[in-house]
Formats: sequence, structure tokens, C-alpha cells
Amino acid sequence: MTKEMMEDLLHAITLLLEDLKDVQIKSHQIDELYTLLENKANNVELDINGLEQNVKNLDNQLAILMECHQEKGTNNLIVQSIMN
Repeated sequence: MTKEMMEDLLHAITLLLEDLKDVQIKSHQIDELYTLLENKANNVELDINGLEQNVKNLDNQLAILMECHQEKGTNNLIVQSIMN
């Protein structure tokens, strides 16, 4: 192997090592971005669960309100029947 061939080989190895380092850096960046995305997805899940709970609470409150309204309507009908 000539000196020029060895220098070319060394240069090629150096370039490969630089590329490998770039890949490693980008891999770490991708890992960080993936972790951030995963955290955001978990937060969205928590938000959705909270919204579902709020809907259930509103549904329960509406059911109570409707029940009270129906009872009041029934009482009004009884009072009207007695007065007539």
C-alpha cells in the first residue's frame, strides 16, 4: 500500500467517523424530540380524560336539573287541578 493510498484511506476513515458522530448527535436529538412528543401525547390523554369527566359531571347535573324541573312541573299540575 502506497503512502498516497494510506492517506486516502485515513481521509475516508476520518470522514466516516465525522458522519458517524453526526448520526449519533442526530440520534440523540431524535430521542429528545420523541420524548417531548410522548410527553405531549400523555398530556393530551390527561386533557381528554379531564374533558370526559367534565362531560359526565355536566350530564349528572343536567339529569338532576331535569328531575327537579319535572317534579316542579308535576307539583304545578297538582296545584292547578286542586284550584280548578
